[in-house]
Amino acid sequence: MKWGMPVMMRSRFFFNSSVIRQDLRQHGWIGIIYSLGLIFALPLQLFLSNDPNPERRSVDNLFFIGGEIQMLFSVTVPVAAALFLFRYLQAKAPSDLWHSLPLRREHLLVSHTVSGLILVLGPVWLTAAVTGMVRALDGNMYIYSWADVGIWCLTLTILTLFLFIFSMFVGICTGQSVLQGVVIYILLVLPAVLLMLVNEHFSMYLYGYPAWYGSRGRSEVWSPLMHMIYVKTNPFTAGYLWLYSVLSVLLFGLSFLLYRKRHVEKTGQAIAFTYFNPLFKAGVMLCAMLISGTYFAHLRQQQLGWMIAGHLIGALIGYIAAEMLIRKTWLILTRKAPLEFAGYAALLGLVLYIPVSGLTGYENRVPAADQVVGVYAGDRYAAYGAYWNDEFSPKGEDPLTADRDYIEAVRKLHQEMVSARPEHRQGMNYREFSLVYKLDNGRTLNRTYLVPAVGFEPELRTVMESEGYKRKAYMLSRLDGDIEGFRLSNYTRALSISDPQEVTEFKDILKREILNMTYEDQTDDERSYAGVQSMGKPEETGYQLYYNYDWRASFKELTAWLEQKGYAEKVRTNPLDFSSVEIVPNDYFSRFTGNDRYDPERHLELARSEDRAAEITDTEAISDILEHTHYYSASGGGYLVKLAYREGRVDYVILREEDLTPAIKAVLP
Repeated sequence: MKWGMPVMMRSRFFFNSSVIRQDLRQHGWIGIIYSLGLIFALPLQLFLSNDPNPERRSVDNLFFIGGEIQMLFSVTVPVAAALFLFRYLQAKAPSDLWHSLPLRREHLLVSHTVSGLILVLGPVWLTAAVTGMVRALDGNMYIYSWADVGIWCLTLTILTLFLFIFSMFVGICTGQSVLQGVVIYILLVLPAVLLMLVNEHFSMYLYGYPAWYGSRGRSEVWSPLMHMIYVKTNPFTAGYLWLYSVLSVLLFGLSFLLYRKRHVEKTGQAIAFTYFNPLFKAGVMLCAMLISGTYFAHLRQQQLGWMIAGHLIGALIGYIAAEMLIRKTWLILTRKAPLEFAGYAALLGLVLYIPVSGLTGYENRVPAADQVVGVYAGDRYAAYGAYWNDEFSPKGEDPLTADRDYIEAVRKLHQEMVSARPEHRQGMNYREFSLVYKLDNGRTLNRTYLVPAVGFEPELRTVMESEGYKRKAYMLSRLDGDIEGFRLSNYTRALSISDPQEVTEFKDILKREILNMTYEDQTDDERSYAGVQSMGKPEETGYQLYYNYDWRASFKELTAWLEQKGYAEKVRTNPLDFSSVEIVPNDYFSRFTGNDRYDPERHLELARSEDRAAEITDTEAISDILEHTHYYSASGGGYLVKLAYREGRVDYVILREEDLTPAIKAVLP
């Protein structure tokens, strides 16, 4: 007796080697194409470069080398292998032939699975071996280790395995090869698409729902296909690899069980198991309802009638499409069809309505003070990288503040927003606030509101004048770290401060100025004198972090320090920078329509025609204007000032009534 498993036992309980040899003879070209594709996408790319004088450089992730080409083959070949190997399930003649052989279905399934794994995993391992062996060859422009090759091989092995098993599972559940291919890719992207649709649905109907999480979050991780496409910027972690490994095992187990129950006569049918039909109909209808309902709600500004009609239209389209696919005909109208449609529509309507109804208490939920251990308020929560890995986010910094007074101030703002629920009106100023609570049970409560500038001043003042708010909103932690210098810039002017003593003084003053800002300082639209960029010391990776602040007119101590050092005049705009300065009343908004309302030049033209424009040449008046300039707003009142610079640039600013000095009043039209 030879070593190993006896042939009879292997054939009886596991697989049939003849079937595997036949598969390899018939479909071996799949493995050859996959091998050539991966070798072209990785080992060959190591030696190709457009740079005539290339230098070897380190790379931590081999997916950075031809990642898109790698994934082009990886997301198509395993699916194609499953389609061809299990093609016999979808055609009557091959199905009759294979199922008439003296082989149990378990033999067929395992044999074809082994054949497929040889075809799709062999090229991955071959490519990994070649990539490892060419590491030290001359001409290889990248430096990497065997461990990097191992990680690449393991990642692609698991992803290839998952895609093949998943495609095989879909093939067993469907009865048409074309439908199998379409359903495979739809299901691979469906989780991410469904997440976006549900996020949009919640953001429309749930007051305070933080829609930014779904829209700006890395939703591609919910879709295996999209995650593979974006693998260069969002690599697969160990958790994801474990997840896809477990899913592969589960799907193979389900395939094993379902294949034993699959009827041969289901060949050619859309869905091989009738008990999947309700789930298929409901899924198609739900997606269609979300898409149609969202579309009509946006199109008609969330009018109730259009929203309901949009969902009903989507439900009808989804039901008709699902029925036609299942029955393979457009003649689907039967006596029970209207009743069935009504039942599905009512059930799915409840599924969509209940989460956004008042039954959940979502909109009125404000956590009790003793349940909150940390809070964040502001519009930059995403910048802390709290939800996803962002190499430019301040890693390791907790965006939450545990100060009890600050927590109570944020809670009061939250309660006021929940009670008042202010309507959004055109022309009003709003400030976006994300309120994030860390609760004592470890959970997080997120809400996002557009808070009107008018009517909520007491609550906003308490929050925005808190030290906790300023430290997080203006990211003062960047100033607490190692700073090499500061760069002040104002269009064509720039100045660097690098002397360690001056850097320390500047940093301390800037922090004091920010922490001393009042509510009015933070909400005023006054233009800054110059931008301030902090330059941190390079990190271990060599990347140097920057962060931007403003040199505001309200920063009196900072202005005095810069003037004392002689830096202010090198950066700040002065009256000699202008070739002309023109001023007109800013009250022409209502006399224009369309885009002309927001075109300052059109306002100036009309003012000149009415002799309401004045040229300012007095240096003192121009200096006074520069001290009190605000960002241009067509309907803001005051005076519109056109600043024409000598270098040809033109700028438009607003001067308020209360900022008029005697020198300016003397030249007003």
